[in-house]
Amino acid sequence: MGFIIAYRMVYVYSSIISLIISCADAGDVLLEAALSSGDAEFKEAEMTNITKTRVKFEALMQADERSKAGYKAALRLEKKSDWKVVEQITYRAFKDAPPTGGDDGNEALLARNLRSRAAFVQELDYVAELDNSVIGNIMYTRSKVVSDDGGEWETLTFGPISVLPKYQRQGVGGALIRKTLEVARELGYRAVLIYGHESYYPRFGFKPASEYGITTAYGKNFPAFMALPLYDGALDGVGGRLICDEAYANLDKDESEKLNAKLAGPMDVDEYIAALPEHIRQDVQTVRQKIRMALPEATEKISWDMPTFWKGRNLIHFAAHKNHLGIYPGAEAIAHFAPRLTMLKTSKGAIQLPYKLLSKHLPLITEIAAWCAKTVE
Repeated sequence: MGFIIAYRMVYVYSSIISLIISCADAGDVLLEAALSSGDAEFKEAEMTNITKTRVKFEALMQADERSKAGYKAALRLEKKSDWKVVEQITYRAFKDAPPTGGDDGNEALLARNLRSRAAFVQELDYVAELDNSVIGNIMYTRSKVVSDDGGEWETLTFGPISVLPKYQRQGVGGALIRKTLEVARELGYRAVLIYGHESYYPRFGFKPASEYGITTAYGKNFPAFMALPLYDGALDGVGGRLICDEAYANLDKDESEKLNAKLAGPMDVDEYIAALPEHIRQDVQTVRQKIRMALPEATEKISWDMPTFWKGRNLIHFAAHKNHLGIYPGAEAIAHFAPRLTMLKTSKGAIQLPYKLLSKHLPLITEIAAWCAKTVE
């Protein structure tokens, strides 16, 4: 059975690739025919066909790329060391999302607050990791359906579910949902009730909660309020109002804005450089590449709000300023290279490089970075 499923998956994927190649080949054939023809009308018509074929080809290639992150991402339980990055991801995932209600902008604070709630389900707090970086997260809390006659049934509610914007629409969120629904089923939970997009969640089996006789806490129903039984008959005889944890309602706007301001700083070096003024962006990127070449085994990260190369400890930082780039290799490096830094402004642990002189000093930057790595060996 497993072999048959695997075979079918390979066949489907091969078919997609064949279609992509066919589109590319068709474009080449049409291009050759159009260019060799003396008929102006034929040329114009075929060039239009070529454009359409190329558009289809590009769309297929982009769809293939979009699917890769979801398949490649490793799913694991969240660790305490992930907390800050998960909050950063949550802030970014919802920052530019279409408005949905009064809680807009509070999602990162919600993620922070949920962890301390008794209703929080740690066994379902999963992250998605790609290339050793967390790119998505899903959180669950215990909720309950309460009937007017006093009946009470424990359920689950998930949210927030967050994926870094550059990895959205690539299957990461879907992978997190499928994995955690499977785990929730194994743990013996009855059902999951959510507020979500009515055109997205049905693919996971969700249906309007009204079909199960369940309403919101206020007795309302609408298409975005959905339920999923986790086993056959799980919601038979269940009916009433969904009561979620108070954490979803008690979110302080001022506290949320303060947290968001802290989370808005760059998460990674790409984000840091992308936010720089355009006229210095390429210079800073060049310095980054030179340091990366000198420190191939180091990990890039943001530390002290600066791009940092790390290998067991912080090796070297750099930071863009209005008129210069600051290089921060530490006091020992400054002392070691002092004879070659006499024409530059330095302080304890820092070197100031005017942008107009950067290209001249790139070999020196590379050498300093390599020296910093040797001091930890």
